[in-house]
Amino acid sequence: MKIKQKLSRKREEAVINELMKAGIEISEDAELILTEEACQEKKLYCKDGADTVIVSVQDICYAESLGHDVFVYTDKLRYKTDLRIYQMEALFPEDSFIRISHSVIIQRNSIRRIRPALSCKFRLTLTNGAEVDVTRTYYYKFKEFYNI
Repeated sequence: MKIKQKLSRKREEAVINELMKAGIEISEDAELILTEEACQEKKLYCKDGADTVIVSVQDICYAESLGHDVFVYTDKLRYKTDLRIYQMEALFPEDSFIRISHSVIIQRNSIRRIRPALSCKFRLTLTNGAEVDVTRTYYYKFKEFYNI
């Protein structure tokens, strides 16, 4: 039996050794694929004008709802998506993204600067230069997420 594997680097070697002991061959041309859930790369289908663009979730700095439209921001570009903020929150990995207001979700690694503001708020500067606010409702969750 041949299988193809897609595993995180920390588990890859141990799993391959166990499979080989069981007589299973690892091959790139195998039809059966063993995939670790955390290793799957998620993608969003977004709009850039009339074009459909595939955006990797890892490339997203933040997502923002403005009225009835939801936009996804990368380091350089902005795309429109048909998903709602609550759908994106469920899709994004919990350890990498956090909701900071009713209308904004950010990626953990996209913060360049955190400034305290009045009344239990933070003002964040992101890696793409955008500034967003952590609202009072999400203030304590944000502090816990970043251990501050």
